[in-house]
Amino acid sequence: MVDETLVEDRAVEGDAASASTRPAGALVIADRVVRRIAERAALNVAGVVRQQGTVGAVLGSSATDLLGISTDLPHANVDAAGTARRLSLTVALEWPSAVTRVCQQIRESVANELEQYVGDRPLRVDITVRQFIPRDEVTRRKQGLIDLPSVTAEPESATASEDTHDLDK
Repeated sequence: MVDETLVEDRAVEGDAASASTRPAGALVIADRVVRRIAERAALNVAGVVRQQGTVGAVLGSSATDLLGISTDLPHANVDAAGTARRLSLTVALEWPSAVTRVCQQIRESVANELEQYVGDRPLRVDITVRQFIPRDEVTRRKQGLIDLPSVTAEPESATASEDTHDLDK
């Protein structure tokens, strides 16, 4: 006769061994995380400029993400089919710059950062340059300076016509 407690203990040990060989689950990284990593990696490349549009400034980044109307640059879109990812990045560059060289550096930086943080390289990184910003404006922004609209004097023809009104007629 076999001791039943020994059989039960061996069965439990066998189940534990088979459970340790099975994968515990899957790690899913959201596309918005990949977008943020790609945008940050693009900003780390010399010559790429952060540009905030008026819609992004008024509504905030979470609202523009939901509505899909972001005018902030750089901006990334992710096209994921399974584990294969394609990215489209829209950027603003300082001018003058070597556009081809900067875009190649952006591709390499984005691919390397995604491989480091997410664990896989994108199949393709497409880059669109939407805007060029003069280098002196970029320098002024980095120093924290802003440009205010110029104050213009009212045209004299407008004030002269107001003075010539004849109210006695």
